[in-house]
Amino acid sequence: MSFIDLNDTIIAQVREAADIVDVISQVTPLKPAGRSHKGLCPFHREKTPSFNVDRSRGFFHCFGCGVGGDVFKFVMLTERFTFPEAVEYVANRAGITLPRKSTTKTRDADKEELFEILDEASAAFHQSLGWAPNPAQAYLDKRGVSQEVRANYGFGYAPDAWDYLLTRLGRKYSAEKLEKAGLALPRKSGSGFYDRFRNRLMIPIHSEAGTVIGFGGRTLDGSDPKYLNSPESAVFNKSQLLYNLHRSKQNIRRLDRAILVEGYFDCISLDDQGVPGVVASMGTSLTSGQASLIARYTKRCVVCYDGDDAGRNATLKAAPVLLAAGLHVEVFNVGRGHDPDTFIREFGVDRFIEEISNSRPLIDFALEAWAPDVAAMSSAAKDEKLAALAPILSAMSGVSRNDAAQKTADWLRLRFDTVWDRVKGPSSAIAPSRQGASSSRNTSGEKHLLAAVLRESVPAELLAQLREEYFGDPLCRAIFHAWCEMRREGGIDFNELGTRLRGEDETALVAELVHWPEVLPNQLEQIVGPMERSWIESRLDELQRRIQAAEEPLDPLLVEKMSLTRTLKELGKR
Repeated sequence: MSFIDLNDTIIAQVREAADIVDVISQVTPLKPAGRSHKGLCPFHREKTPSFNVDRSRGFFHCFGCGVGGDVFKFVMLTERFTFPEAVEYVANRAGITLPRKSTTKTRDADKEELFEILDEASAAFHQSLGWAPNPAQAYLDKRGVSQEVRANYGFGYAPDAWDYLLTRLGRKYSAEKLEKAGLALPRKSGSGFYDRFRNRLMIPIHSEAGTVIGFGGRTLDGSDPKYLNSPESAVFNKSQLLYNLHRSKQNIRRLDRAILVEGYFDCISLDDQGVPGVVASMGTSLTSGQASLIARYTKRCVVCYDGDDAGRNATLKAAPVLLAAGLHVEVFNVGRGHDPDTFIREFGVDRFIEEISNSRPLIDFALEAWAPDVAAMSSAAKDEKLAALAPILSAMSGVSRNDAAQKTADWLRLRFDTVWDRVKGPSSAIAPSRQGASSSRNTSGEKHLLAAVLRESVPAELLAQLREEYFGDPLCRAIFHAWCEMRREGGIDFNELGTRLRGEDETALVAELVHWPEVLPNQLEQIVGPMERSWIESRLDELQRRIQAAEEPLDPLLVEKMSLTRTLKELGKR
């Protein structure tokens, strides 16, 4: 995707020209259903269609999983594009040519050239793998890797030479450009360059879109490091990448589950055997960026690392990172003496998929891993184990954290309070408060009211009574504010509304609300009254604090307080 010059006018033009039904139909079939179109949701598994698309308003919403937004949001979710990339994609479909940023044309061209260099390097490495005999072939033969797999995953061979790639690509690209692509290094003494990858089995690494952006090179002569990865570059950032995501992302979304392994060969073996949704962290500690990538496609991750102590420790180290990304984490332990590759070779794909389906809750795995023999533990030993478990428990939230804390207390034979004091975060979740439940009900009422506002079905006298600050939910308040601005400026246009609401959460809420059922005028009155009362009570509390502080003139505060108190009493009589 190229760099484009975006502004609100261009975005509105593209949104208005786009046929959201046409764009979405490329991903999931849609059928007319009244004023909208309906189909199976592409973001979760369902048998009965609950995915609605409103062509006239330009929004989609799924009543099953709650996802929604405009045409740009849909493309961002399905293609994993950034917002500018999504705008360009939609514009291309609509036949609109977008202006380019002159300051970034050179930068964009440089990136495109890096992609070309890396793609040609991948082809060169793959070709050299076919030259017989060579150590890479021998290694793959020993592992039982078929010719089909070698071709499908783009395996290659970097010969044991200082200038193989420099010579091969040097006719077209300078050594400095190969250095920028992470393929060459400057000599430490004297001038010139040499190949970064030598005598290594080469595994291409792809972006989410499927473009070669780097390599993992496995040693073939025992030299360190065992795996040499491409360095950071303008197109390669390992901490933000997952191996095989470009192949697995659709299955991860479809199954609502990702399988996370450590190494390239574990991932390739499982993927080739037909295990869907497998990605790899490429042998290093999992990063928050990698966890966030998984969370884009699913909320459930099964960790399947090696069965030895190192694999166990890596699993427990990765767990808090995954939890912090909002993922539900489970574990499949392949057992000592196995890694995912050897497990599936010995027991078969059906057994592996069955074990994945029955993967264990993270806390069960952690307790057995860190505290297998509770009966023999001293109090000090239990405290040590609890300290080790604390990062995992603290990274959990809500009911999951409470349940895990209780299970930990039972396992270690400790009081629940003892465990909870070690793991509770700034917001305790032991028991939902009545205030939280009330807030949830208020938000639901605000959404019903806002849906009626967007449909312009609120009676005029009630609409005149409604004020922006009555909305306690910040998203509802932002949408109502934008709607009021447009109304004052002469009319409501949903394309324009989408442009003003640049936040994804706001546009998703609008997409949801346009499909909400209509409510009767008297029901709307019953919603507005409590909203007004709640705001007045909150405002009175604020006024009282300011009066007691006495840091400003009191007369205006007292007058407002008296007025609001009268209004509150009148509301109580209704």
